[in-house]
Amino acid sequence: MFNRENIAQAHVDFTQKRYCVVDNILEDRYIQALYNSVTELPYQLRAKAGDKQFTSDPSFYHSDQFESTLQEYIAHAKGKFSYFHNVYVAAKDKRLHADHLVTEFNHVVTEDYSVIQPDYTFHDLATDITGFPNMMAKNGNYGYYDYQSWLKMHNDVRRWCAYIFYFNPAWEPDWGGQLCIMDDTGKNIKESIIPYGNRLVLMDVSKVDINTHFVSPVSIGADHPRYSLSGWFYQKEKDGPGPEKRLTNP
Repeated sequence: MFNRENIAQAHVDFTQKRYCVVDNILEDRYIQALYNSVTELPYQLRAKAGDKQFTSDPSFYHSDQFESTLQEYIAHAKGKFSYFHNVYVAAKDKRLHADHLVTEFNHVVTEDYSVIQPDYTFHDLATDITGFPNMMAKNGNYGYYDYQSWLKMHNDVRRWCAYIFYFNPAWEPDWGGQLCIMDDTGKNIKESIIPYGNRLVLMDVSKVDINTHFVSPVSIGADHPRYSLSGWFYQKEKDGPGPEKRLTNP
């Protein structure tokens, strides 16, 4: 399921920078199956602005209330952490997809081996790259961002390691949708990662002061939305070891 040729370099990059980019992460048959499936998933709208939250069912996108809800959250988001994006929860998806490869991927990436257990799991991959022990994968969500979506700057608290798979067979840099990682001042973008297809990002989020990030707006001129699957690794055993000590001068 997972290609391993870039794992050693990813470990070096993660050790130095506390995040890494791994291209060509999935075998071709899996990535092609996922390219075909992500556009058809029954996404929900999830929105948050300060203490205001909203979750829809898939039919909401075609209702008369969508535009008014969008404008309401745009107005309420000013000066607050907020998001307005489209989500499908992979962790709760135990159905059999038309393509069995999608079914296999959904189970493995959420550490459910009732369908298949590859000889090299997603957990193995993340551990080899990060060096973090005692982890478990949770809360995997498919998502798409279009020109009406956003995710403002934030940290992922109470988690250890974030992951993002990108499922965009074609993407141009000027279409936006980059994962933007901030420097220590929080005022400058340290790196902007383009969501090219079959790319994985792993990012240390074990401390509140590391890898503050946001998603840059997707251009109205983009040919299609930005598709991804994102989630986190958490502490598994409460009394077990924690993430490795972060480098102070990477």
